[in-house]
Amino acid sequence: MKPKEIFSLIVRLIGLLFLYDALKAVPNAIASICLVFPHFFFRNLWPNLFLIGWPLLVAYWLIRGAPWLMRLAYGEQTKEEAAQGPKPAV
Repeated sequence: MKPKEIFSLIVRLIGLLFLYDALKAVPNAIASICLVFPHFFFRNLWPNLFLIGWPLLVAYWLIRGAPWLMRLAYGEQTKEEAAQGPKPAV
């Protein structure tokens, strides 16, 4: 594997960690919003959505490959290089 592929894999694994963190917060968020079944506490809704939402957004960006981060780390890839595919190892 090339260093760029390894870095991309690490970025995606970190994205999975953020996804796990967001999903781990869901039961606690539901429990604090609906303390008693017929009642719904709106004051707890926005903080809990934020608690779940930002890790989900970061996870989505990282799992997609974090294009901005990859360009920052490895520079731009021209259209010709992308069309040629990977270069053979020497």
